[in-house]
Amino acid sequence: MSHGEGIVMSESEDLIKSVLLRKCETPNLEVKAALNGTPKVYDTLSSFSNQIDGGDIVFGIDEKSGFSVTGVYDAQKLQKDLVKQCKEMQPEISPSIEVVTFDGKTLVVAHVGGMPMGMRPVYRKTAGITRGSFVRSGDQDIHMNAAELYEIEAFKNGYRDDQSVPSLSDNSMLDPDMTEDLIHRAKGERPHLAKRPDSEVLRLLGAVRDEKPTLAGLMTLSDYPQQAYPNLCVTAIAVAGTHISQDELGNRFLDNKTIEGSIAQMIEETMLFVRRNTRTKSVIKGAVRENVPEYPESAVREIVTNALMHRDYGPYSNGTPVRVVIYSDRIECSNPGGIYGGQSIEDLGRANIQTRNPALVSLLEIQGVAENRHSGIPVIRDEMKKAGLRPPIFRDERGSFSVTLYNEPLASQNRPQSLSEEVILDFCSAPRSRQEIAERFGVTTAYVARVYLNPLVQRGLLALTIPDKPQSKNQRFYRV
Repeated sequence: MSHGEGIVMSESEDLIKSVLLRKCETPNLEVKAALNGTPKVYDTLSSFSNQIDGGDIVFGIDEKSGFSVTGVYDAQKLQKDLVKQCKEMQPEISPSIEVVTFDGKTLVVAHVGGMPMGMRPVYRKTAGITRGSFVRSGDQDIHMNAAELYEIEAFKNGYRDDQSVPSLSDNSMLDPDMTEDLIHRAKGERPHLAKRPDSEVLRLLGAVRDEKPTLAGLMTLSDYPQQAYPNLCVTAIAVAGTHISQDELGNRFLDNKTIEGSIAQMIEETMLFVRRNTRTKSVIKGAVRENVPEYPESAVREIVTNALMHRDYGPYSNGTPVRVVIYSDRIECSNPGGIYGGQSIEDLGRANIQTRNPALVSLLEIQGVAENRHSGIPVIRDEMKKAGLRPPIFRDERGSFSVTLYNEPLASQNRPQSLSEEVILDFCSAPRSRQEIAERFGVTTAYVARVYLNPLVQRGLLALTIPDKPQSKNQRFYRV
């Protein structure tokens, strides 16, 4: 437990200023009125601890009275009470606590660090894991559901759901040609398998266990694994506008298809669906006319492949299909299961993240369907950039991962056509961070700061919530 001064203190003051301007809580911020005693914050301690970037609790601001600064009744006692609550958590947590004087009133700021996946879930001991484990959703603390708890347990105990054997599994479900091709490839690429019997090769690769096909084996070597797992498929729809709604005839979809088969087959069928429901344009390159797809096909293939390869195949998720939705301005692909191991979106394609389904990934690599080099995310980013389109948007929300590709082009000098100073000013009617602005318009924080935010501030059209510390991590921009 620390009671910092200097820089840490100033960051707490910056946080308070930002709260008072925004007048709202966030996934990483909770405010509590504490004028009449120490509030119970077990749920928030749990939810902040169970997310990678943790969160801040500010005691002494009353949300119900318009985020007014009320101060705390007794800062010393509040700290002791808070430490006691932290000791009632499993595992015990030790937030950094600061006492801040603001507008003549005393406030207490607690920064709760996020726990690594191996130490989650953090919960109140007396409530137990099921009732005492929470996650943050917007500004709310929500009970962890069974799938979220299982995902943590599976990570901690090394469960490999891709190597589970379904009750209906039978060797007759494996396609002979697909199986023979896999064994031939495996023996050719992996010397240690070259002289082994075919049955042993399948076992060592995780395609078969106890002489029955595993989930990974069925998803790669069966032409219809849905006979054992009906919902391990892709549901693909195309709609006319930017959201799903009915037309005057009551139709919701322009096209709608359930795509089944092995993973390799589902990828190809999904690509056909995307081609059928997106546009192409003719481009003259020299003396040659080329047809250019609306979205880079390699980027689309990667998001579908990653969704099928890295999705959660656990017992609480294998009833949920991968979903692809084509809107007029974007493609969205989502799959059950967040980023494995509790890593952040920023780590995607840049860090050596552990693999949720190692046997499945290995089989797909041998088949030539996918690579196991963590290269998929960089390819998506690079292909969208080469095509002159907005950067992809990745989201990891409550046990679901999604990727969005926009068909919106970037104009000359990498300036988004839809992005203008007026659009920025409208969005900043409420105070916004650099990250919020960049994510809203699909650009980098460096780009939006250099091209828009800094010039607008210099011209007096945007103001800073913390003008004396322009680079503060709590900085927000708002329209004057």
